[in-house]
Amino acid sequence: MKLNIASLGGLLLVGVAAGYASAPAYGADAAATAAKSTYSKERADCEAGKTAEDRATCLKEAGAAQQERKRNTLDNNGSMRQNATDRCNAVAPKDKADCLARIEGPSQPNQSTKTSGSVAGGGVIRETTTTTTGAPVVIVPATPTASAPR
Repeated sequence: MKLNIASLGGLLLVGVAAGYASAPAYGADAAATAAKSTYSKERADCEAGKTAEDRATCLKEAGAAQQERKRNTLDNNGSMRQNATDRCNAVAPKDKADCLARIEGPSQPNQSTKTSGSVAGGGVIRETTTTTTGAPVVIVPATPTASAPR
């Protein structure tokens, strides 16, 4: 009788292990189903004109996002501020302060930033003006010269 109980315990252990081994497959299937559902919704929104993009661009972006989901590389968890700051790091050093001012707002008293537009309208435009003073430029009028007789 002891042998049968040990065998039964072993089978039970194998069954539990098999259940855990199949869990990731179920999780992967659930993730694939969710990704397909997200793509279907995005595509339907494109077809219905519920996005700020034209239909062709919207469908292209939905397809690209679907490909990234399949590769498990779609990342929407990043900071938009960090993304913008990273973009400013790529501009010429002389323009970096103005770029950062467009993101964070003016950081110096001689800067002002004006915002217009909207995301739904196609984009937010931020214009930063930095007022600088330099040495005055003196313009000296040219004196007319008499032309020599021929």
